[in-house]
Amino acid sequence: MVLRGRGKHAKERCNRFSEEMKNMYEKEHRIMDLRSKNRMLENEKAEVESKSFVELDKRVSCLKTGFNTLQDEDDSNNNEIVGKFGVFGNGRLKPVEANGYAPNVGKNQAS
Repeated sequence: MVLRGRGKHAKERCNRFSEEMKNMYEKEHRIMDLRSKNRMLENEKAEVESKSFVELDKRVSCLKTGFNTLQDEDDSNNNEIVGKFGVFGNGRLKPVEANGYAPNVGKNQAS
C-alpha cells in the first residue's frame, strides 16, 4: 500500500514536472520568436531612418544651394546700388532722391 501511494505520488510529480517543462519550452520559443521579430523591426527602423536622413540631406543641400543663389543675387543687387550711388566713409549708403541722384546731404561726412 505504501509503495502504491509513493508510486502514485511520483507519477503526479513526474506529470507536473513534464507539464512545467512543456510550458517552459513554449515560453522559450515565444521569447525567441519575439526577439527575432524585434531584431527584424529594429533593422527595418534603421533602414527607414537612414533613408530619411538621406532625403533630408538632399533637401538641406537644395535649400543651401537656393539660399546661396538668392544671397549671390542679393549681393549683386547691393553692389549695383553701392556702385551707382556710393557709400559714406562710415559704410552707410548715401540717400537717394526720387529723381535717382544723391542730394547734397553728407558733404561734410568723409567719403
